[in-house]
Amino acid sequence: MKLSIIIVNYNGRHFLDGCLKSIEKHITFPHEIIIVDNNSSDDSVQFINNKYPNVSLIESKQNLGFAQGNNLGVSRSMGEYILLLNNDTLLLSSITPVLSIAEKNSKIGLIGIKMIGVNNEYRYSTGHYPNLIRLLKFSLLYRKDGYFQKGNFPQDENKYYCTDWIEGSWMLTKRKIWDELGGMDKDYFMYVEDVDLCWRIKKLKYKIVFYPYASYLHYGGYGESRFHLLIAGFLKFHRKHSSNFYQLLLKIVLLIGITGRLSMNTLLSLRCKESFKKNLPYIVSIKEVFK
Repeated sequence: MKLSIIIVNYNGRHFLDGCLKSIEKHITFPHEIIIVDNNSSDDSVQFINNKYPNVSLIESKQNLGFAQGNNLGVSRSMGEYILLLNNDTLLLSSITPVLSIAEKNSKIGLIGIKMIGVNNEYRYSTGHYPNLIRLLKFSLLYRKDGYFQKGNFPQDENKYYCTDWIEGSWMLTKRKIWDELGGMDKDYFMYVEDVDLCWRIKKLKYKIVFYPYASYLHYGGYGESRFHLLIAGFLKFHRKHSSNFYQLLLKIVLLIGITGRLSMNTLLSLRCKESFKKNLPYIVSIKEVFK
């Protein structure tokens, strides 16, 4: 089989129908769809079983998170290529050209495509590795140079653009590479596991590329309430890949950034309860730094 599509779902019933219909519309060659349900409390499982019986459903009895959920799904798959796809997405175009690019270029290890928002706006989905400067201001992590700034790439469907990492909501890779790496690092629960995967693929001398001539819509994204998960992810990344001295500098940089966010939220909040609620993710993030 050419392609296995892996979708990790947690309480995403309201997205699933659109996501699966878009796959039916835009992927016409033989493929399999595997959904890993992370112990949802909505009616996701019942909906899939009733409306999409041809989808392979794996019911986890606990929320494994994004990395372990994808690992479980891939372990039950058969495709030569693996597409990791968020449940809150819609394919907007055929992915046949994407597979063609991957097949023609043996040194491509992972591909991402153009991400579109709910208002048809171009969204950043690729970026630079998280060094100290970029972690002081997270917006610097994204590619915003040249064509990446507005997403207006010259029309050439044989062209692709090398980058450091691709966002995990849409990632296409080869099974042989996935197996060589052992999949995603299970120590990540949510966030930065995609950056880590790209880093390890590049260490194997493969390219991480962005192909802007296919696209998908992504409803979700990062929210401030999950800030502590992002911090935990960056800390894990540098524990794995950086020296002890660099990790110390990283903690100092992160503390400066978190303190700045705390101060700004406190100034903007009118009531104490609101201030505490808004600041809670940053307070938890400070605890992550000192773990």
